[in-house]
Amino acid sequence: MTSANEVESESIRDRILDAAESCVLELGYDARLHARIAERSGFSRPTVYKYVGDQAAIVEALFQREVNKFFVVLDAVLRDEHSNLEIRFVDAIVFTVQYARNHEVLQKGLRDHPELVLPWFTVRSGPIVALTSGLMTPHFERLFTPDELSTVDPKAISEWAFRIISSLIVTQGVIETPDEDSLRDFVRSLLRIAFMAPPHT
Repeated sequence: MTSANEVESESIRDRILDAAESCVLELGYDARLHARIAERSGFSRPTVYKYVGDQAAIVEALFQREVNKFFVVLDAVLRDEHSNLEIRFVDAIVFTVQYARNHEVLQKGLRDHPELVLPWFTVRSGPIVALTSGLMTPHFERLFTPDELSTVDPKAISEWAFRIISSLIVTQGVIETPDEDSLRDFVRSLLRIAFMAPPHT
C-alpha cells in the first residue's frame, strides 16, 4: 500500500518533470535548467535537485517517464482481440513509430542533441528492451499454440519488434515512409521477407 508521503513525493516529482518538459522544449536539452524548472514548478532549486537530480538525471527521468506513459498506451493497442499475430505485430510497430515521430520532446532531442538520446536506442537500450519484452511477450504468448511455443520464443519476437522500431525511429533509409500507410506497407514488406521460403540449393 502506498503511503501518503510516497504519494506526495510522486506528486512533487511529477510537477517538477512537467516543468522540466516545458523548459526542455523551450530552451533545449543543454540549457541550464534547474533555475527555470524551479521557477516554473514553484519549488526551490534544492527541491528540484532532491527529487530529480542533476541535468543528466533530469533528461533521463523525462525519457523514462515518457517511455512508461507510452507503454500504457501501447498495451491497449496490443489488446485488440480481433487481430491475428501478423496484424497485431504490424499495428504495434506502426503505432510506436508514428507515436515517436510525433513526440515533441523525443524529436527535439534527436534533432538537437542526438548524443543524449541515441544511446537509449543503442548502447543503453537494455532497460527499454526489457520493458518491451515484459509488455509484448504475454500478448504474443496468447497468440501461439503450445506446439508453436516449443519452436518460437515470444521474447525473441518482442526484441525483434524493438529492433525494427528503433531502427525506423533513429535511422534514415532509401525507402521513405512519411505517413502511416507507407510505413505500414514497408513493415509488411519486411515481414514478407522474413517469412520467405529459403532458396533451393
